[in-house]
Amino acid sequence: MEQKGIYVTGLAPAAEAELLSSLRDLRLARVDEAPARADDAARTPLAVVGLNGNPDGAFATVARLSASGTRVAVVGPAKDPDLILRAMRAGAREYAVAGDAARLQLAVRSLARPDGAAAAGQVLAIFPAKGGMGATTLAANLAADLVRGGDRTCLVDLDLQLGDVNAFLDVHGGYTITDVVANMRRLDRELLDASVIAHRSGVHVLAQEERLEEAEHLDAPAVEKLIAFLREHYQHLVLDGLRGFDERSLAALDAADRVVLVVTQEVPAVRNAQRCVELFRKLGYPDAKLAIVVNRCLRSSNITPEVIAETLGVPVTATVANDFASASRAVQRGSTILEEAPRSALARDLSTLARQLSGGDQHRRRPGMLRRMFARR
Repeated sequence: MEQKGIYVTGLAPAAEAELLSSLRDLRLARVDEAPARADDAARTPLAVVGLNGNPDGAFATVARLSASGTRVAVVGPAKDPDLILRAMRAGAREYAVAGDAARLQLAVRSLARPDGAAAAGQVLAIFPAKGGMGATTLAANLAADLVRGGDRTCLVDLDLQLGDVNAFLDVHGGYTITDVVANMRRLDRELLDASVIAHRSGVHVLAQEERLEEAEHLDAPAVEKLIAFLREHYQHLVLDGLRGFDERSLAALDAADRVVLVVTQEVPAVRNAQRCVELFRKLGYPDAKLAIVVNRCLRSSNITPEVIAETLGVPVTATVANDFASASRAVQRGSTILEEAPRSALARDLSTLARQLSGGDQHRRRPGMLRRMFARR
């Protein structure tokens, strides 16, 4: 396969080096000459243009690149509506603020997807640092929050033998995971909706509740195909049941847009999380793909979110309040936190996390560049 190129201009050397290093897994070769024709763009489909004190010249470059068919991300000095509008008019597809390395990395990764995949659903993999982290509660309620604005959301339990999602939400029946895998060729959206079970919150649930012996035949390629199929039909996939680094879990982690590493304020959990981060980096995942979530967070703990971030070498994305009573009541009733305690700190933290992970307000579908930029905090 011919290696694709990326053209970068107008970035500080350190920022350019950091960006290219974070994109190693995409196997992009840096090119020195800007694509000028369609055949050039086929070989160099991506470009990053920094304004770098000369906006007029930079926007002229953006226009030339876009005209050739190259997908362009612009890096500007601030979230300036005028600059973002000019970038859009010049043909840029993404805009990032200088110094926000994580945002720029995600922007380029978005551009690197084929057009069909770019519109596909977002995949969030919930990965606990150890057992008992509350990962399934987090996954179920995150899915419920994502579906609130009408976005199609599917919660997939990839613990095929001992998964908890069905019990947590008190839903039963419907197609199993192996049913969907066996019937992907004939399932359209209507048949899929009729086949999977839906919780009253609107979340679709896919698990392996029955015929557990069939789970042995679900290998890593089948997991990849399942996720690719589902993301064509849902705006969000939330993957639960990942409990280690077996082949199926690795296939799911590779396919995910974000890996939500769940940790609590306990020494064993933080140590395990540190090992997980090290392994994710060895797997080639950029730090921007990771979202560190401190679950059951207590202000009184000496192991603060700041301590956890320093230990892991990755910023903490969010903290989620400790509210055992509400969480336990929700599980007992097959409800979500939004149903049981909508005004609680726990519900508020989960909603904030959903917004952060979905790239802004999940009530808006496929917003334009201006909305995407100003929806982010």
